[in-house]
Amino acid sequence: MVASWQAPDDRATGIGAGLVKKKEEEALITVMKERALLQCKEMQKEYYECVKGRMVSVAWACRGQATAMSKCLGEHTSDAALADLKSRWVKAGRP
Repeated sequence: MVASWQAPDDRATGIGAGLVKKKEEEALITVMKERALLQCKEMQKEYYECVKGRMVSVAWACRGQATAMSKCLGEHTSDAALADLKSRWVKAGRP
């Protein structure tokens, strides 16, 4: 029997997310990042439109768009988002 990997922060949450193996966690992180990119697509588009045709001025001209995109991606790829995804995955019976 293969022992399941358990991150220290998972044990503290008590939600059963510690039952996820390392390889499974890596796959869930990939899924989480893909979902974050889809959910932040509009922010990415706005940033891309701002940086298009710029060189040095990107640093100050597109700061707002970059910050908004970074904040959006950060919200959807946080430790809490990963813990939630792990918990839902375990509850679903590890499909």
